[in-house]
Amino acid sequence: MATLLQHMRSWMQRSVEESEARMELMMERKIQVVHKRLDAFELRVWERPSPTIDVTTFQTKLARLWADVDALLSPAKVVPECTPEVKEDEVVMTFLFGDTMRQPTLPTLRRLDD
Repeated sequence: MATLLQHMRSWMQRSVEESEARMELMMERKIQVVHKRLDAFELRVWERPSPTIDVTTFQTKLARLWADVDALLSPAKVVPECTPEVKEDEVVMTFLFGDTMRQPTLPTLRRLDD
């Protein structure tokens, strides 16, 4: 039985080593695939033309924006004329009764003592 266990042990060790070797090989292949994809991505990024910025156009647009902001924030130069205010009651009464309106007559109060 001891010899059988020794054979089993050596078989198990060899099996574990082979399995580890296969795993290492498989991981190495996966790593290579990932590296190839990263390299391809890097090449695509490096091959892209970078956008050029025209500084004079940018400065012109910025100056226009500043002018617009200044125009919005500056106080109004034209002062609106004020019309003389007319009491609303006078306007309504004039409309209803015309220019001439008779004075209201107040009722006379009598004293109860009399």
